[in-house]
Formats: sequence, structure tokens, C-alpha cells
Amino acid sequence: MGGTRSCSISRQLRIAEALRRRSALFDRSDLNVFRLFHGDGEGGPGVAVDRFEDVGIIHAESSSQLDASLAAIRPEISTVCETAYAKVHPRDPRTATRTSDEPLWGPARETVEVDELGARYLIRPSASGLSVGLFIDMREVRQWLRSFCGGRSVLNLFAYTCSLGVAATLGGANRVINLDVSRPYLEWGKANYVLNGLSVDEHDFIYGDAFDWLRRLAKKGRRFDAVALDPPTFSQSKAHGAFQAEKNYGRLVDAALPLLKSGGVLFASSNAARLEPEEFLETVTRAIHSAGRAILKQHYAPQPPDFPISRSEPGYLKTVWLRVS
Repeated sequence: MGGTRSCSISRQLRIAEALRRRSALFDRSDLNVFRLFHGDGEGGPGVAVDRFEDVGIIHAESSSQLDASLAAIRPEISTVCETAYAKVHPRDPRTATRTSDEPLWGPARETVEVDELGARYLIRPSASGLSVGLFIDMREVRQWLRSFCGGRSVLNLFAYTCSLGVAATLGGANRVINLDVSRPYLEWGKANYVLNGLSVDEHDFIYGDAFDWLRRLAKKGRRFDAVALDPPTFSQSKAHGAFQAEKNYGRLVDAALPLLKSGGVLFASSNAARLEPEEFLETVTRAIHSAGRAILKQHYAPQPPDFPISRSEPGYLKTVWLRVS
């Protein structure tokens, strides 16, 4: 019992210190969505806590980790989050997950509207899936896209709730096509557009399989100034079978390149933990060179500062921007 109590106190101290490190984020009036505690890089592997306005989302790799951590998490996190929900998801995306539409504490919140550096997004904390509508580790990607896209055309594949599309449109893109295999997520994306005062053109929200539509758009001769690739780690398609980022990312780049204008920018991202950064970059660059195109400029972006890394827990998120001939 004493050892368990000591471990809980130690974990609580680490969480308290993590909140202090984020004091600058708490002080911002234009940002109320960020990671409060990134256990993999802050002394609590397998557990993380995100803030969405006044709602906390607690992530754990197993039910036992969640149960063991709650006693340490609640005293600190409840000071900044009136309500909290749990999402249990193992590192292997094919392993069973656990979510609940009931909060761990506080009043139930079906929806929350959050502010992210001038953009607004609709969050559903009690959603049955593991994500609640916004991947907050992509915050800096959205900001970069917003700064880049003025007057440009963008193809946003695996659009999910279209946050990249919102960012690009707010940045002045002249056309953004959002493509996803889920109709409900595309409808959610349209709600995000409306929340930001952006017009919704039904032709800009395409439902369907990414590989199928890449082939169809290429056949029509469509070209874009920027193409965004942020696929799930694992997915299943009737037409194209299983997609695993570790094995099939190069195939995705092959299919996307014909739609990228000469001199355009390819954004490639993956959060597959088993895909090493060096292997990821090699896969993407090899596909570009195999297509007879050259990389004119390249920028590899690290995880944002509220997702710290350590020697024992290196970063899982891999994002790279490539200007391609």
C-alpha cells in the first residue's frame, strides 16, 4: 500500500510540474486547447492529458494504467478542467480500445468550441471514437499551412473533421478540397467551416477512398499547389485492402504525386510509433525520386513543445514539408 501511495504522489508531482511548464500557454487568450501532460516525455509513460477549453481528455494505453493514474491526475487536472473523459487506446491501432460517453468527473459535455490561434473548432468529448475532433499535436502544421496557402489550391486527404482545410481557407487558399472516407466526419468538417464564418461548397467535401479518388482526379488532370497526406496508422478498404503506414506510405506518395504541381508542396505526416523518422523520410523521398521528380526544399517539423520528447521516449509524430519539382 505504501509503495502504491508513494507512486501516486510522485506522479501527481510530475503532473503539477507539467502544468507549471505550460504557464505561457495558459496565459494566451487565443489558445485554450493543448496538451497538459505528455507522460511519455514527462515521467509518466502511457498516460497523457489534453485540454479542450474546460474539458480534459485523459489518454491511457490500458485500463490498468488509467485506473492506477486517476488518483494522481484528478487533484491537479480538476483545477483547470471542470469535466474529464477517458480514452483507452493501446499503441497497436488494431488492438481493442475503450471509450465512454460518461465523464470521469464533472457535468457531461456533448460539444465544446475551442480557440486555436484565430481558428475555432467543434469538439465532441463524449464521442465514441478515440479522437474528439481535433489532433492537437498538429497545431503548428495548421499554422504553417495557414501562412502558406494564400491564393493557392490545396488537396486535403484523410481530412477527418477538416481542420487543415479550415486553416488553409482562413489563410486565403483559393480552393481547398477535403476528402475523407467518412460522411459523418465530413459533416463535422462543414460545421467547423461554419463556426469560422467560412462558406461551405458541397463540391469541396468529397466522400470516398483516398486511393480511388487520387486515381480519378489524376485522370481528370487536376493539379494542386499543395497536397496534404496525414493517413491513419491503419485502415481497411474493400477496394484496396489494408493500409499500414509502416508498409504502404510510399504507395500513398506515389498515388498523390501526379496531382501536385511542379514547384508545389507535399505535406506528409505519420504518427505510427513503429515507423522510425529516418525510415519515414527515406520512404517519402524515395517515392519522389522514383517518380522522376526532385526535392527542391525540405523542412522536417518536430512535435510541438507541449508534446516533449526524451531520450527514452523519442517523438512519435513525423511531419515533413517538401517542395517538389
